[in-house]
Amino acid sequence: MEKRLRSSLKTSADDFLSSAAKLGLRSVKPSLKTLIHSLKPSSDVVPTLPLSLRRSISESITLYKDLASSTTAPSSPDAKSHLTPPPKRVRRSSRRTESLHDENGDVSGTEHKQTKFEKAKSDVSEKLQIFTYVVHMCVTHPDNVFSVADLLPAAQELHDNLVVFELESNLLSDIACLCEEWWKREFVGRDGLISQSIPFLLSKALTLKKKVDVHRVYGLRQAFGLFDFEDESIEDLKLLLIRCLISPLFLKMDEGRRFLAFLFGLSRQLVKESLAMVRSQIPFGRKSMLEAYADIVFRAWKVVEGESRDEIVEFLQQLVDGSIHASSGLFAASIRRILGGFVSQRTTDGVEKLIFNLAEPVIFRSLQVANSDVRQNALHLLIDVFPLEDPDATREAKDTLLHRQFFLIEKLLMDDCPDIRAVAVEGSCRILHMFWEIIPSSTITKFITKILDDMAHDVCNNVRLSTVNGIIYLLGNPQSHEILKVVLPRLGHLILDPALSIRTAIVDLLLLIKGIQNFQFHKVVNLDVLLSTLAYDQPLVSQKITKLLLSSYFPTAVSPEEACNRCVTLIKRSPLAGARFCEFCLSEGASPQSLSLLFKILVNLVLSPANTSSDQIDGILMSAANICSNLATETKYKSALKDELTSKKLMSLFAAANTGRAQAAVCSIVSSVLPDAAGVLRQECLKLVGKCVGLSDDKEKQAQVRLVHKMLMSCGWIDYMLEAFTKLLQKTANGCVEKCDTERSKQDTSSGKKRKVKHGVKVSVKSNRVSGKKTSFIDDYAVSVCIAWQLKDLLKYSDTCKAVLGSKSLASVLNALKVILEFDIMECMQCDYINNSHVVAYTSLSLHMSVKNSTISDKNYHGLKTLEKTVEHLVNCMEKAYATSASRTSCKVTPCSISNMVKLSTSILNFIIDSSTADRTHECEERCLSFTRKYVGFVILNLRQHSHGLLEFKEEDLKETFLCLKSSFTYAAKLLNLVLTSSSESRPPSPEAHNLANDLFDLIISVEEHLGSRYGSLVLSAAKLWLPDFILSFGSLQIQKPSSSSSSAFAETKFGFPSWLSILAKIEIYDQQESESDYVDEEVEEVTLPSKFSTFRKVVEKMVVLLRGNQSVLDAVGAFLLSGSLVGLKKKDFELLYGVLHFVCIKLVKHDDGEWVDLKLMLESLRQIYPLIETVARELENGHEKKLLERARSWVEPVWRCYVHEEMKEETETDFCDS
Repeated sequence: MEKRLRSSLKTSADDFLSSAAKLGLRSVKPSLKTLIHSLKPSSDVVPTLPLSLRRSISESITLYKDLASSTTAPSSPDAKSHLTPPPKRVRRSSRRTESLHDENGDVSGTEHKQTKFEKAKSDVSEKLQIFTYVVHMCVTHPDNVFSVADLLPAAQELHDNLVVFELESNLLSDIACLCEEWWKREFVGRDGLISQSIPFLLSKALTLKKKVDVHRVYGLRQAFGLFDFEDESIEDLKLLLIRCLISPLFLKMDEGRRFLAFLFGLSRQLVKESLAMVRSQIPFGRKSMLEAYADIVFRAWKVVEGESRDEIVEFLQQLVDGSIHASSGLFAASIRRILGGFVSQRTTDGVEKLIFNLAEPVIFRSLQVANSDVRQNALHLLIDVFPLEDPDATREAKDTLLHRQFFLIEKLLMDDCPDIRAVAVEGSCRILHMFWEIIPSSTITKFITKILDDMAHDVCNNVRLSTVNGIIYLLGNPQSHEILKVVLPRLGHLILDPALSIRTAIVDLLLLIKGIQNFQFHKVVNLDVLLSTLAYDQPLVSQKITKLLLSSYFPTAVSPEEACNRCVTLIKRSPLAGARFCEFCLSEGASPQSLSLLFKILVNLVLSPANTSSDQIDGILMSAANICSNLATETKYKSALKDELTSKKLMSLFAAANTGRAQAAVCSIVSSVLPDAAGVLRQECLKLVGKCVGLSDDKEKQAQVRLVHKMLMSCGWIDYMLEAFTKLLQKTANGCVEKCDTERSKQDTSSGKKRKVKHGVKVSVKSNRVSGKKTSFIDDYAVSVCIAWQLKDLLKYSDTCKAVLGSKSLASVLNALKVILEFDIMECMQCDYINNSHVVAYTSLSLHMSVKNSTISDKNYHGLKTLEKTVEHLVNCMEKAYATSASRTSCKVTPCSISNMVKLSTSILNFIIDSSTADRTHECEERCLSFTRKYVGFVILNLRQHSHGLLEFKEEDLKETFLCLKSSFTYAAKLLNLVLTSSSESRPPSPEAHNLANDLFDLIISVEEHLGSRYGSLVLSAAKLWLPDFILSFGSLQIQKPSSSSSSAFAETKFGFPSWLSILAKIEIYDQQESESDYVDEEVEEVTLPSKFSTFRKVVEKMVVLLRGNQSVLDAVGAFLLSGSLVGLKKKDFELLYGVLHFVCIKLVKHDDGEWVDLKLMLESLRQIYPLIETVARELENGHEKKLLERARSWVEPVWRCYVHEEMKEETETDFCDS
């Protein structure tokens, strides 16, 4: 191939180009460079090749243009436009082949012709690539044998037609490379080869996002000076340049940033547009992008002059003002990042003066304004630009300005705003760190004293945290160490700070000074305080303290025996701290081999407890347990530990463990290692879980019991534990039965009657002799409470839950719990020791068993039916208890008994919600709603008793009871939600849902009235989430029975008229009296409220907003409210009528806005109310009631006349015409 080209090259230039074009680019490209670069100046081809190139290029471009126009033009005058969509392609078939040729012959011919044109264009494009490459090789000839002036016309023609080749990416790149090479070699005519090539290179860099393209654009930067950026035709290029400002690639590369900075010197208008683009990116830019903009603007400021520099300075002034008055701290910080490009270069000539001129006029004034956000932003800016000084000023003026800055910063250390104080503290430490050498010693002492004495005791957590962080930063300057070594102990109290972040920071400070020579961390914080913190603080703090003490109490630089002895010393000095130290020492770098040795030493210490106290044994065992937990993850060490723990040692360890936490530690060791001899401890562990009492409120005991559970689970002894639980629970259940029988026999004896008592479950009598030691019923009951808590806790975790549900003793446990909870419910109003743990355990077990049975069985009906029976049973028991409490003669009601009832009811409500969620087709829905209503009624009654002084709750007991009441409110609202979501047209919600919603609103009223606004606000936090469900429940009866009478909404009510409607009416009248002075006269009785009802007012306001957002619901609820006013009218309660109508007609629906048009249910209610108001008004004599009625009618009358009266007239006329 090369021979053929060489032969044609000797013949003529035309033959050479023709041969190259025929062979193709890929074939000839390697040979072309060799042949052209081998030409000598004396060759005959040298003078003729440029002319042939121009002629070939011109002919090829003409041919390409013709082919391009042919492929887009119609093939004939009758042909369809190329915009017409092609005909639908028919699926090929042998039966239709002939018809296809006939029908679509012209289409196939057109497609074939188009294909030929495309191929011809591709061939021409490849020829042009070859010619472009030949030109490129000619201009880059090592001996420069070709005249550049002769080659320029060919290159110029290629450049001028770049737009024509917009679809030929390879050809475009080759031409652009040629033009780029022409420019770099500074050949004649290079100015004419950049107008088309530069936009292409810019576009390519922005599209392909390759670093090499950015490099090429930067290399051509001087060519941009040839463009007239004031001309309108330059807009496309300007848009490309502006796009470069937001290109991550340009911002990331140094050459890209240099190029963008260069652009600022091209045109003032381009500077304006570029700065506007930078300004628009500040709110959204990442840190790297903002720092790139800072670099670009600074570079541009250095190189530009005149008006362009003025534009940059004006932009910087706007940034300074914006950073001070920014709407948010984040936005201000983003602006300061741009300014940081100048601050970091303040040593550059002219920058210091620029910063002074920009900041000085505004910063000092802004530091003293009333707006705290402005002061904070200005303080941030002052810290960034400190020290602010005029380089041209005298020394005295500079000192005065510096003193002014220190004065303002010191003043802001005591600012009223805690955020400003926090910034001032960290800023002061930063200034001291950076400028320690030039700051007077008196100023340094003043600032450090202020920070350590005042800021370290600030009431705000962030200020105290900033103090510690600031000192940590200041320690980075070695010159500060001498003074800080003396004053740092003033921060020692922060190790006991309530905020976890501050305690963590102070330990970080201790870790830092530990590595500084001549510093001793235990002089900053006393060692005893450190050990106490290590023992009782959060894991994060304890782990850091372990790291701090590791080199002292378990160093790696000494022998393992010495390290173990030091650790033992720590454990004996502070047992709990030593245990926490052993928990984290492995993760902080302690040797596993040394820890294994330490475990053996600790075990031997327990087995030979000479001069070892009980607390020390506890610490040793807990330390050993933590070491086991860490080492058991590796098989090698786990096997060694298992061999170490023989049956004799295990028994001795357990015998030495005299406290609960020590015994739990032994159990933790067993569960981690699982030694073969673990069986010797089974009975001991079962005694532990069977004898523990007081678990409900003791977090430490709960953690210990969980460790015992973990051991029982690891050893597979859950069945044994449940058998032991069964015996203990049966013993308590028999005691409950006997106690109930005794009480009833006393009552029967006193009344002279004998009754046969039935108990829900028979319990084995043999269980009375579980232990040879006789115990009281109270003790047995306390044990059963703890067992119930354990059962509930075991069900929380998947592995123990699975083991419990698979136990054979589960049914017996459940039966015993059922008897005990029946006793709890019956006696809760009489016995103060009643606990709700049995109910919680029983309901949890029932729920888990039902879910398990429904999952296993193909038909889940049986499991869910059992769940409904459980709900029914619990509801029946509680309703009997409510009936008993209602008859005050049968029992003495105390705050404790009320608290018991609330806790039991809350637990049952929780179970109802859980069971309803598991079974959405609950058949006892009506009973659950009724039970909840009775519970709410019980609470309202007893709140009234408390308010009247018949029940005297202590504040702590009231808080505890109220927390349960708040949970009950949430459960009741959730029940409403479940009822409403499961309803449909065929299965509407029960009327009890409507009544329950009214009762819950009454409860809100009662809480606020009898307990005060503080408790009312707590109820509000629970109520506002469920307000849409209350609203839907209010309107549910009207939606179901739109044609019923207006008073039907209260037909189903069993507890009387809702009190919240009466309170709502009184609030409306009361507000009217307060706002209208002419309303009050001698004949009018003033309405008084038992409370301000601020919480209830918020509920009503939110309800109005929600109702006005849904017309159909508004119609139903409005009809319900109007039915309430009708009840007031019939009962002659004109205040109720007046207040409700005022709320509906003035606040809820406004007549002036035409909002009554589509409210059919409300208009139907008005059809009944208005005539009755007129009738009653005629019967009344002048007086207070007459005035109330007249004013109520004045609100209804416009609506009546506009909608109802006109409709009634039309109906009358229609009836007359029909007759």
